[in-house]
Amino acid sequence: MKHIIQNIIKHTCYVCAGLLLVSCGDFLEITPRDIVTEDNFWDEKKDVDQMVSGCYTAMQNSSFIARCIVWGEVRGKDMDGRSDVNSFDDLYQALVNNLLPSNQFTDWSSFYYVINKCNTIIRMAPEVHEKDPAYRQSDVQATIAEMTALRSLCYWYLIRTFDAVPFYREGIQQEDEVQSLAPTSFDNVLNELIADLESVKADALEHYPATSDNDRDNGSINSNCNRITRSAINAMLCDMYLWRGDYDKVIACADEIMAVKKREYEKNYGKSMVGSGYSPEAIAASSGNLTAYLYKNAAATPNDVFNAIFGLGNSYESIFEISFNNTGKTSPYIKSSALGEYYGSANEDKDYGVVNSGAGFLRPMSDLVNEAQGASGKWSVFRNAYDTRYFCSMQVDDGYNEGVTRKGVASIFAVSVEGGKYINYTSTTSGAPFGIRSYMDRNWIFYRLTDVMLMEAEAYMMKSTDDATLATNTDLWAKAFDLIEVVSNRSVTNPASQLKNTNTATRNRDQLKELLRNERRAELLFEGKNWFDMLRYSRQAGYDLGELNSVPAKCGSRNSSKPYPSWAHVFWPYNKDEVKKNPNLNQKGIYQQGNEEDEEF
Repeated sequence: MKHIIQNIIKHTCYVCAGLLLVSCGDFLEITPRDIVTEDNFWDEKKDVDQMVSGCYTAMQNSSFIARCIVWGEVRGKDMDGRSDVNSFDDLYQALVNNLLPSNQFTDWSSFYYVINKCNTIIRMAPEVHEKDPAYRQSDVQATIAEMTALRSLCYWYLIRTFDAVPFYREGIQQEDEVQSLAPTSFDNVLNELIADLESVKADALEHYPATSDNDRDNGSINSNCNRITRSAINAMLCDMYLWRGDYDKVIACADEIMAVKKREYEKNYGKSMVGSGYSPEAIAASSGNLTAYLYKNAAATPNDVFNAIFGLGNSYESIFEISFNNTGKTSPYIKSSALGEYYGSANEDKDYGVVNSGAGFLRPMSDLVNEAQGASGKWSVFRNAYDTRYFCSMQVDDGYNEGVTRKGVASIFAVSVEGGKYINYTSTTSGAPFGIRSYMDRNWIFYRLTDVMLMEAEAYMMKSTDDATLATNTDLWAKAFDLIEVVSNRSVTNPASQLKNTNTATRNRDQLKELLRNERRAELLFEGKNWFDMLRYSRQAGYDLGELNSVPAKCGSRNSSKPYPSWAHVFWPYNKDEVKKNPNLNQKGIYQQGNEEDEEF
């Protein structure tokens, strides 16, 4: 714990160094002060706004986003290493599941840094209210809700990665305030996070005020997704309740999000929304069917959907994402360096500066590549040959025999159709860094609408048993299937190949479970969800390690011959320096062995 705080104090002014999240308007256009102390800083509303903005800026840091990628994806079924990934040893060791306390990805300081700043703002906001009448009590409550949610999100990543972690809610400013805290268990932290979020949810804003004509009139309808809203808190609660097994509460939180999205849709469908294809007729014809509230595939191509969600970013379907939007080569912006390094390849372009134009250290697993190329002869992850998500998630043409991740890298998706079949996307626009050549400015999405829909489907399924003779079970299966069907059929462009409500999955729990898990994998490919999903499935099955030990071999090493000794070892070890500095942080399980050469399992 002391090591955590030493890092925080060392970089105290970093939070105020870059306030460049462009889509939040005036909120992020405050000039940082040269010196920040409690005596001369916490005086007025703009001081609080500046520190809140700094928390989001800290989450743009490459070390923060890199851990979202590595912790959530690398040990799962979707990511492998590029042929030379062993040159990045710590990433290679994570891929082959040889987790050592010396690995750089055991360093959690970038998350505790955000946690500590959130704690400080929560502590100081009421004092600023006493000094500045313009900072109203409702503003204080909204600030506390926003910071509580960001803090909770950081802890949520930490416990899913490390299991028990040091848990505190006090803002620490000075070295003499540091305490050596013992880890708090996963379930206790989870319960605390849920209680915190529920206590502030009503105070969070549903929408932030539009700050420019662009926000109001020119299609930037969801600039709110770059800050915590009530829907973002509900999405986090959906996730946490799903892990805790409170399935009715998952459904209730998801329904609250759906209600907000429907209101947004009905208010804004006539605006300029990229790839929408929306019309009053579509609303009237839908009769409330959620299909009407998702982006559509225009002209039977997937381009508009993926361009809106992953190319431009900040889409109508987004609930919370960290923005890296770039305003041009000569304008300063915070690069999405982690996505550029792990999914793409940062290169200098003589006309456009730094661009992503190749393969990053991580690539799709070979089974995904084979399936996308039709080489496997079967469809397991993707629905069928008409499921266009594989084309918009990765590139598998002759130029990249290993397969290359393009979600999180490409700025424009342009899938073509030849002879009635889809072919891999290519850049159709010249003179600009489109296609695989893009600025390092793709956003990182934490939660979006289809993710929530699939979590709600999982909750319906988990509420049921496997007895097909009970009407309650078949009713729950039908509700789950309806949600899966909407998500899947948006991407499967051939009507004859889409899911139908006559599918046997609506009458069989095991088939529905398989359908749901494959759908989440295809829909959320490379979005930092796969490993955490696998952990949750194992937890739901009574901490069954079977699926976790079925991860395909990576880099020619990881396979079922090295099974996990226990549930505890699916989590990362504590960083060796943290263990040395905190006498109450005891290393766990097999990681306690003396020599790192002996710590493999």
